[in-house]
Amino acid sequence: MDLLAETHRRSPGRWVVMPRKGAQFTNPKELNRARLRRRRRQILAGLTEATALFFLIGLFPPLHSMLFVAGALLVVLLLYAAMLVKVRAAESARAEAVAARRAGQGPAEARPSQLAPVAAVEAPPVDKLHVVDRDVHVIVHSSDEVDIEELRAAAAR
Repeated sequence: MDLLAETHRRSPGRWVVMPRKGAQFTNPKELNRARLRRRRRQILAGLTEATALFFLIGLFPPLHSMLFVAGALLVVLLLYAAMLVKVRAAESARAEAVAARRAGQGPAEARPSQLAPVAAVEAPPVDKLHVVDRDVHVIVHSSDEVDIEELRAAAAR
């Protein structure tokens, strides 16, 4: 970490860390979906392990009452598996609806707000300033266009 802390200490300014060329930006929705999948997988594995453990414990004669707990856990496991199948079917139906909307074949009962694409605000380029959305404004300059003395003065303030 000390090596990384000393990187680019010689020149002032801020550095932007960019992903590798060709790497995709992570979509927050996809990130949440991956976390949710991992959590569901952990719950399914935990229920399976607990059911198997209580079943094995219940096989010994003085602990036969644990078979009832294993049976209850098996019922919970089966209900959870059925819920996962239902959720997966709903997700695939939602993905098909999105694909159909993108293809222009949206369902008739869908709300117009869901079907209306968000259009980018088209503005004439002004000194390499393009308004993409009303909330985001970015000015991009090449390195030969930047006045270093002006930046140093602004950073000193």
